[in-house]
Amino acid sequence: MSEEEEIQIPTNGKNALIVAVVLFFILISITYGAFRHAKSRTGTIVLPGGITYLGPSPASDKGQPTSTPSEKIPVPTDVTWATQIGKKFPYSFLYPSSLSIGVFPGDPFDGVTVFWGNTNPQENIFLRVENLKESSESAKYTKLPKKEYVSAWWKQYNWSGIGDIKEFTNSHGMKGYRAKYLDGSGVSPFENVFFEVPAHPELVIWMRGKLFPDDVFDKMLDSVAWK
Repeated sequence: MSEEEEIQIPTNGKNALIVAVVLFFILISITYGAFRHAKSRTGTIVLPGGITYLGPSPASDKGQPTSTPSEKIPVPTDVTWATQIGKKFPYSFLYPSSLSIGVFPGDPFDGVTVFWGNTNPQENIFLRVENLKESSESAKYTKLPKKEYVSAWWKQYNWSGIGDIKEFTNSHGMKGYRAKYLDGSGVSPFENVFFEVPAHPELVIWMRGKLFPDDVFDKMLDSVAWK
């Protein structure tokens, strides 16, 4: 072959090479774009057991938990607050964005839990919506003052009695009841709070302050709303 002769690459070979190079760069671009997108979003991670984890920035436990630690979850004083909106019911409330909260997809109680350390999220549920019509024992309370339901609620669980119930109304006009139930030693370790739901006498929002500092729980309660 002389120096003046050129090496000829078949046309089909050239086309295949060009297509391969183009596809390679497209694949690299898609991969990089997906990586950047994943880094920029808080994400929704589905954990084992069907729990949807909502991230540190945003079936039902029907009894008093036995293994949840008694200490409160620490919350920074300068923490920002985020809004959680119900998946089934139109409630909303504020919570510290430092908390990792989650929901149970398809849960008829629309419960909300918090992920903390090695604790069981199914025992950390701190909010749910109770439908009084779903139980023959509680159905009668749809036509009675909700304070009577709150006064009898403890009998379903591992409490020994009731210490005190205080009525209040938060800044969104939601009427609530702060109840202190007594454990086996006659102590009230934390508050159980119940909100009446406007125009829905069959529904009650239940919240528990076991895991939160008092001032944090107070702000969460004051932010509860129903659209």
